[in-house]
Amino acid sequence: MSKERPLLPIGTVLNGKWVILEFIARGGMGEVYRAHQINLKRDVAIKIVSREWLKTFIDDPEELESALRRFRQEVETMVQIRHPNVIQIYDYDKARVELPEGQVEVEYIVLEYIPGRTLRSTMREEGFYPSEKETRTWIEKYFLPVLEGVKTIHRAGIFHRDLKPENILLDGEIPKIADFGLARSIKLESITSSLEIKGTPTYMAPEQFVDFKGTDQRADIYALGKILYEAVAGKIPPSARPFTQVGLKEAPTPFFQVLDRIIRKATKEDPDKRFTSVEEMEKALKEALALQGREKAPPSKVRSKPSLWLATIIIVILLLLGGTFYYLWQRIHSGQHHEVQLALSPELTRQFPAVKISSDGAVMRLLPGGEIKVPPGFLGPASRTVTLKPFYLDEYPVTNHQYVIFLNEVSSQIRVEDGVVKQGDQVWLYLGKVSENYEPIIYEGKRFLVQNPIYASCPVVRVTALGALAYAKHYGKRLPTKVEWFYALTEGRGLRGLQLEVPEDFYKHFELPVSVMDLKPNALGIRGLSTHFGEWVEDSVLPSPKAEIVLISGLKLHEPSQTLSLAPVKRMPWEAFEEVGFRCAQDAKQSEPKIEPKAPEIIRMPKSPET
Repeated sequence: MSKERPLLPIGTVLNGKWVILEFIARGGMGEVYRAHQINLKRDVAIKIVSREWLKTFIDDPEELESALRRFRQEVETMVQIRHPNVIQIYDYDKARVELPEGQVEVEYIVLEYIPGRTLRSTMREEGFYPSEKETRTWIEKYFLPVLEGVKTIHRAGIFHRDLKPENILLDGEIPKIADFGLARSIKLESITSSLEIKGTPTYMAPEQFVDFKGTDQRADIYALGKILYEAVAGKIPPSARPFTQVGLKEAPTPFFQVLDRIIRKATKEDPDKRFTSVEEMEKALKEALALQGREKAPPSKVRSKPSLWLATIIIVILLLLGGTFYYLWQRIHSGQHHEVQLALSPELTRQFPAVKISSDGAVMRLLPGGEIKVPPGFLGPASRTVTLKPFYLDEYPVTNHQYVIFLNEVSSQIRVEDGVVKQGDQVWLYLGKVSENYEPIIYEGKRFLVQNPIYASCPVVRVTALGALAYAKHYGKRLPTKVEWFYALTEGRGLRGLQLEVPEDFYKHFELPVSVMDLKPNALGIRGLSTHFGEWVEDSVLPSPKAEIVLISGLKLHEPSQTLSLAPVKRMPWEAFEEVGFRCAQDAKQSEPKIEPKAPEIIRMPKSPET
């Protein structure tokens, strides 16, 4: 059994309940997979371990038993904790699976599945210093919730012992502490073996290296101090000396001075000199956040009359420029059709209409194409320049209203089984509740309906790649390629378009239900791209009927440079997700009618209530 190859093949079913979809990662004691819970129709994370797999890299029988016991202890530890800032455990069991080398017994934990980012993605490589505002925002938004989770862990008599940004997952904007593989509970037997001398040196307290099994909550406080330090001062390089106290090099304001004292106290090498509890550390941080004082400005000097006149003129000019810029910005982002045409050349608009209505009632906008440079990792290891022809793209994602019309038009070709819409063996759409109070599409009397009219203009979700492709083909359209999607996202600027200032609320997922018309248009008039709402696209440079369909999971920050980047992900064609929809594209053809049609009723649907 190869250590490099994942133990479980994709498609393996554990105990008739969990279908293995994707290998995620390998740790010291097991492997983590994404799986689908068949009966509840939800994705979960499954952490597995088997004696046979462990034997491939653990020769010592005592260490082997210790690893198995630690895996079971992780379950016993996690089941004691229930808190919104701690990852939730759903199940623990054993299963026998058939592998090419024979039948193997595995033990597994079923956990809440949190895709995507970790706390690291919220931190800058160079730190937030000297921005006091950004530092305060990060502490309030992310670090204080982490402290709440750690407080709950400690109150249960558990010490994590491996806190680091990579072990804190983000469920949208909510941090969740994960990976209790090295945790210690005062209620459980201590496991002594060489495997215990583990952790990440950057965040390990000195006593954790000397006496691992004797460490307590102060080791977690040390790790929290290091995390806070990295957020302010920047990521600690691997070459830095581990197990040492850290502090800010500069602390010019009262806020940073207090923050420096907190960091230094939390990371003292002597555990007796640290904060005695997370509550104490939290109290000190909240007192720092309450500080309003700043360094006093230097005494002002009496200005001469010429200087005052010059300052007045400069202020007036700046106000005029600012007003002009604001007016133009509002016009560009207003979403009006004639403003979008400003980005198109007269030659192009003589050939094709800037805006048209397609056969499914969607507003489609003409994008001029041309050369576009895509970033490394998007079409290969290096950045690449490709040429796109002019094409049309839906202004907004396909809505519930549009998809219901499509389903009713093809109703003779499809069936509904256990809340799943199928065409033959192909899964197109999963019905049912998207969230507790939101069930957009229902099936009654052999007809598909939008349950509530206010949901009609919301983007359709839980559509599979096959369901999106079927819709596009039915209306003589196609899915955009990932390069076309990238072009629209960056407003035709390509790689340069990724060098954008990140808005303060960038990581906020929009809450469903939301009308597509509530999604802000970009400079090309395309709505909903700069969000975490994922979309199905062709995995190709140019349109191709043979292209695979992949998921563009919205935008994310690229940690070192704080630039925007993309995350195309291959998924099974029958998979669907609660925040994934699609939009359609069309080639621009010379026969396009030169008409500016009236927008259909769909874009005037009532907007969803605020959630």
